[in-house]
This record gives sequence, structure tokens and C-alpha cells, in this order.
Amino acid sequence: MKKGMIITAAVAIMGISVPAASVLAGNAVKAKIITEQDVKYEKIDKEGLPEAVSKSISEGYADYTISEAFKGTDGSFKVKLENGNEKLAIFFNEQGEFLKIKKDEQAAPMD
Repeated sequence: MKKGMIITAAVAIMGISVPAASVLAGNAVKAKIITEQDVKYEKIDKEGLPEAVSKSISEGYADYTISEAFKGTDGSFKVKLENGNEKLAIFFNEQGEFLKIKKDEQAAPMD
């Protein structure tokens, strides 16, 4: 009799915790979708970069030249730089603070 009660209690507890875990997992997915946004970039004149961004580029990437500049819908800036065959896309906020860097695959020559 005790085994039956223990099994029934265990099944009841599992039945309650599984839906709760599903709800929590569902909320986590929604939170991720809300916090990640697709930033769209529009090409701008190189001279249109904020002074702080230009200063960061001249200080950190003096050997590179700016090939293109873009402003994102989130206020960030994407700047494509070149140094010989090396091509980079560097992202900054409006204050010129570095956000991320990517090798510019689109501009890289195909092998």
C-alpha cells in the first residue's frame, strides 16, 4: 500500500513540474526573440561618421582605410576597413566604443 501511495505522489509531482518547466522554457525563448533584433544598415558617406567613431578608427586601425560606412537602425555604425587583402567590418556605437569585429567575407576574394 505504501508503494502505491509513493508512486502516486511521484506521478502527481512530475505532472505538476513538467508543465511548469514547459512554461519557463517557453518564456525563455520569447525573451530571446524580444532581445535579439535584426539591425538594418544604410550606407552613409564616410564623412558622416561621428567624430568619436572616426577617432576610434584612427587610433585603433591607423594602417587601414575606410572603404564604406553604414548606420544601423539601432544607432550603431558598421565601418568596412581595408589593409591590402585584409578586409574587416568593425561595429561601433555612437560614442565610438567598439562593439564587435568581423572579417568581411563579402569583400574577400573568392578562392
